[in-house]
Amino acid sequence: MSARHLARIHGTEEDKVNCPFYFKIGACRHADRCSRIHHRPAFSQTILIKHIYRHPIREAELTAAREGRSVDGIAIDEEKAREEFLAFFEDFFEELSKFGRLEALHICDNLGDHMIGHAYAKFSEEEEAADALNVMNGRYYDGRRMEVEFSPVTDFREARCRDFDEDTCRRGGFCNFMHIKPVPMCLIRDMEDEAEEERRREEMDRQERRRREERRSHRRERRDKDRSSRRDRKRSRSRSRSEGN
Repeated sequence: MSARHLARIHGTEEDKVNCPFYFKIGACRHADRCSRIHHRPAFSQTILIKHIYRHPIREAELTAAREGRSVDGIAIDEEKAREEFLAFFEDFFEELSKFGRLEALHICDNLGDHMIGHAYAKFSEEEEAADALNVMNGRYYDGRRMEVEFSPVTDFREARCRDFDEDTCRRGGFCNFMHIKPVPMCLIRDMEDEAEEERRREEMDRQERRRREERRSHRRERRDKDRSSRRDRKRSRSRSRSEGN
């Protein structure tokens, strides 16, 4: 089998070695039991924060189960759920933007155990994604320990469910493609502008600190030079007196 053919089928249904769902979505319902290989990248522009968003339907089901009530026909307050989701999105966008420029932040609306609550963040640079992973992995948010890993997903057009985007997906929350929760573009633009302004302020602060440090360094060098000159003059006078005696 030629290398060209292997490259063409990589990550597709024709590929009998590599898992197409993990390649496209960064998640697979079979997890480690999958018969195909999940190639976990060592570096990526995209990080996955696993199961961090508390899906309102799953939370309502867990509450009903604890209280001994049926989980069938669970109803949620849609307006409250929307407000809580947008607050969650803003929290994460603001925090992640500290590491670099975000090209995308997507929160899954899926209910399948392998995808529920997943948050995908794509940065403009791999180094920014690595910084975010190193800092956030193991930290806590809303009582949950964050599990962060690099994701192979960099093109969300292949990962997202087009039927969900058109409100026609028949598989519902258990679809194996991403049901990306919609966020108003005006909110995203506002947060991008705020993050960019914050980065500019931080860069200006860094430059000012650098200038202050350079001035301090220059003053130290000048003081050291003056001390050295005074010592040299003192030695010279001492030698002159010794020679005169």
